[in-house]
This record gives sequence, structure tokens and C-alpha cells, in this order.
Amino acid sequence: MNSSLPQPSLSLEQCANDLAEQGYCLLGDALTDDQLKSLRKRLTEQALAEKQQGFAFQDGGHSQNWGDFRDSAGVLRPQEFTEAQGGRNQRVWTLVNKGAVFLDLLSHTAIRELVTGLLGDHYLLSSHTANIANPGGVAMRLHTDQWWMPPPTRIGRAGLPAGSMSRELFDKDTESTGTISPPVVLNILWMLDEFTKSNGGTRVVPGSHLSGCQPDSTAKSIAATGPAGTALLCDGRIWHGTGANSSDRPRRAVLTTFCTPQFRPQENYTVGTRQEVLDTANPDLLELLGFRIWHAYGRTGHPTDDYIARDNSPLGELIPD
Repeated sequence: MNSSLPQPSLSLEQCANDLAEQGYCLLGDALTDDQLKSLRKRLTEQALAEKQQGFAFQDGGHSQNWGDFRDSAGVLRPQEFTEAQGGRNQRVWTLVNKGAVFLDLLSHTAIRELVTGLLGDHYLLSSHTANIANPGGVAMRLHTDQWWMPPPTRIGRAGLPAGSMSRELFDKDTESTGTISPPVVLNILWMLDEFTKSNGGTRVVPGSHLSGCQPDSTAKSIAATGPAGTALLCDGRIWHGTGANSSDRPRRAVLTTFCTPQFRPQENYTVGTRQEVLDTANPDLLELLGFRIWHAYGRTGHPTDDYIARDNSPLGELIPD
């Protein structure tokens, strides 16, 4: 074991330093035994029900084109897609709708302090999901979670237009400027089971967040390991990916991603959050879900509103009396 690399720590100062220097950190004992028990139970129930009712999404197997699994009306057939895809790992999406135990994670004091320290005073919830990495799943290729961030460039250079970027296509000319993009994404992986090398613990390339580049396929990654209850925090620029689970048991984790307000979240909470969740949401949760106006961004036609509401009908055509 390389003792210079991040280890599970109870110190927020140590975690912040690890994030800055290595691009990831491990917050020890982030979850209590009671939280672990509740999270495992709720996730297991939800994942099983989604499988039984044909809504499960599984990856970590052979990739397929989603278009191949839509009916004549263009509607995705989830169960057929899952079976044809052959994935081992089950993803559970939009956890804000699937139990109070998942919502409670969003107000975790220590985690939020680390998020604020990296991203600043204001940020959005980009996604809140879970991954059940089952035995036999293949490793995910290395990637970053802010691949869409246009890199610094020099005056007069015609690079790849920002709107043409994709996970496979991005501007590679970053080394000539000597500058890098700032972190605008932070991931938290809540370990519901122990993360080990053999069960597919998330692989990272320490220090790669400072490279200013997207992943090199020859880069050497390591497994970020820790006991159940640990939270793995990753700078959005670090090269990382789910490992292959070669053990005989599933490895479960909740994945929470935050992004700064300038950027589009992965999950569309202003449309996709259930009304009963919004009815009891406090201002902090509403802001995380994108319902708070940020410097005039996010308005719906009522420019004096601090928060938007789905039941506020936008102004349309008016005729004077």
C-alpha cells in the first residue's frame, strides 16, 4: 500500500488536502451502521421492484444502440433493452424520488462542507443514483465527469466547438496553454459495501485532475478502497471508472454528483422530481434541485421570483383592455 495516497480519514482538513493534491479523498465513517442498514434495504427493494416491473437498467456488459429497443412509437422497452444489453451492473436513477433515506444524504454536514470548499457557495445536484456492481461485470473505461468542459485555448485558434463535444470527441489541444479548467463537478460515492480491488472498487488515476487532459488509455489506475460507510469524493476532472467485480458478491454504492450552477445537471429535477418531494422540500433542497434563480438564470417569466414553482403558469400573450 502506498501510504502517500489518500486513506480513509475523519479529518475534513486531510480530505480537503487529498482532494486538492490527488483529486480524490476518502471520508471515513461517513455513514452510521443504522444508515447503512436502511440504505441497503431501500436500495435492494427498489432495485428488485424495478427488475420485476421491467424498469431496470443494466450496464457493464455489451453495449447496444438504444434505438434498437424502441417500439414503433419510439418508446423505450426497458426490459428488452436490459436483456439484450447483457449488462451485469444495475443502475437505479433519480433517488430523490425513491425514499427519504436517500434524501437525507444530501444534507450530510461534513460532505456539504467539502463540496462547498471545492465548488463554492452555490451548486446544484447533478445526479443522485445508485450502482449495484454484480459479479462478472466488466470494467468501465476511464473518463472524467466534466468531459464537456471546454479547455483553455489560445487566441486565434479554431478548436472543436464546445457544442460538438461528446464523451468520445473533445478538444485535445490543452498542453500548449499551460492552464487547466477549474473543478466544476464533485462526485460522492457512498460505499454501502466494502470497496476492494477484487469487487470492482472505483478505479482512479491519482493526480490526473491536474493534467488538463482527458484520459490516456495507457494510464495506470488504482482501486480506491475502503470499508462500508466510507464516502469516496472525486474531483470531476480526475480520470476514473467502475472496476470489474471478480468477487462472488454484489458491491453497492450510492452515487451523488454536484455541479456549479452554470452547468446542466445530468438529471432534470425541475421536471422529474415528484410533487410529494417538492411539497416538503426546504429551501436548501429546492436550490439543489434547480428551483432557485441564480443571477437571473432559471427564470420562467416572473423576474422578481427567488424560486420557481411548477404550478406558476408562465405569462403568455396579453391584450390590453
